[in-house]
Amino acid sequence: MNNQSKYHILFIGRMVPAVFLAIFLAGLSGCSGTYGRLVVNSDVKALFERNEVLPDHRYFYTESSTWPRVVIGLHKDYTLQSDFWRPVELTPERLNRWLEFPGDNRLVFMSSNGSDILDKDGRKIGVWYALKDTRDWGVVQMIDDKTVNIILPVPIERVIRLPFRRSYEE
Repeated sequence: MNNQSKYHILFIGRMVPAVFLAIFLAGLSGCSGTYGRLVVNSDVKALFERNEVLPDHRYFYTESSTWPRVVIGLHKDYTLQSDFWRPVELTPERLNRWLEFPGDNRLVFMSSNGSDILDKDGRKIGVWYALKDTRDWGVVQMIDDKTVNIILPVPIERVIRLPFRRSYEE
């Protein structure tokens, strides 16, 4: 394989996900007004790492019950409308197990992050903690004043990649 086709494959392999991301972000920008946001807060990170559970919050996790991707705590005044999140009776002991779980990716993603979940008016409605990857983020969609949906994008490693020919001669 010559160098030109190798660079062509690299270019195309990186451009396809970038184009999909650009289209997704452009779609979101046209829907502003009914969306809240996540705001990084080191106090939230410290709260989770001290294994503290807020008594006036309901907790949810996503993906594995052994080592979740993200844990959120939503104030009891708000309702989560999503089939993606699983409710959990979070205890300091369970939180401690999740934080200490040596998952396969732990060596790659050693850090984690905490954020405030804000509604469309900037009021704090919950807390967010990503256990696996600080780059994890979500979209906070306000269905109405007291109903929220938090959407997580599919990790890039799960995106189906199209097979590319190594050269035009194949």
